[in-house]
Amino acid sequence: MEIACVIDTRLAAPLRPGLAGGPRPGRTDLLEDPVAAIEATDAMVRALEGIGAAVESERAGEAFFALDGLRGLHGGSARGVLAAAHVALGEGVAIGTGATRFRAFLVAGDWPRPIPVAALSPRLACSEREAEELVTALERLGIGSLPAFARLTADQVADRFGPLGLQALKICRGEEEPLRPRIPQEDLSEEIELPEGTAGMQLDRALELLVDRLLAAPRRGGRTLLGLRLGARLAAGGSWSVEQGLGRPTASPRALRNVLLPRLEDLPGPAASLRLRAVAFGPPARDQLELEVGTSEPRRRRLGAAVREVRAAQGAGALLKILPVDGASRVPERWAMLTPYPEL
Repeated sequence: MEIACVIDTRLAAPLRPGLAGGPRPGRTDLLEDPVAAIEATDAMVRALEGIGAAVESERAGEAFFALDGLRGLHGGSARGVLAAAHVALGEGVAIGTGATRFRAFLVAGDWPRPIPVAALSPRLACSEREAEELVTALERLGIGSLPAFARLTADQVADRFGPLGLQALKICRGEEEPLRPRIPQEDLSEEIELPEGTAGMQLDRALELLVDRLLAAPRRGGRTLLGLRLGARLAAGGSWSVEQGLGRPTASPRALRNVLLPRLEDLPGPAASLRLRAVAFGPPARDQLELEVGTSEPRRRRLGAAVREVRAAQGAGALLKILPVDGASRVPERWAMLTPYPEL
């Protein structure tokens, strides 16, 4: 099996240790804004999924996919697949191929020959400090390249470097687990710009508006949500984000607000905008079973069905409600806003 490695050079620039003192591939601190790094990686993965690839991505700025199975879609050759990937991704990416993730990663990063053992660092499942200590220990023993390291026996490595050394040896020898591609996801997100000085109840209202817009988006297709990512662009620069699992699938505006509102308390400063993205979907809302005391449930379901029918015919903005925002403001436009009428 041939594997392709894609590196977004804005997030994980292919600079090697010892060459101009540059950081190693896989480092995500090249982009100061961590939320932007997440969003850029998501966009890269979606672009690859758009050409039919099943993509594994566990680090910002990196993605792996198998070329097998895609050749028939793109001219019958690996070259056709890679050309399609370059077109989908645009400039600013490096792509390499190999029999394993690690070999593809080395080609994408354009490492010098002989390849230094430092190339193993970003591939190890450990902290950066532990990886650096392993590389330093190898280099002090005169084992500075991957070929020299691969010549050691498993017993020698285990005796001197323990489990982490054995993990590195397996990677060096191409002993890897199969790719673990993610389930393709649609891009369902909403963003709202915030007036200067938005805080407290006004921020809560902004989140309520954001939830309503996300649930009313036609791309949701009536599905419930299982996970969300709430993010903010900070007024002082930079950004913030947090992921929130929901425990069980839901499309209830009240349930979503209840789990997201406490997360706003973690904002490190005033926000210039809020963004909400769906990161996992559940079954359609009509498949959910709910128990409710009283006789309002049939009427509620009929109303929800009517809202969905009108939206399907007239668009997401066909039914709106008034959302009070800041009644004490001197600016009339900030007294209230229109938000999509809830389906449930």
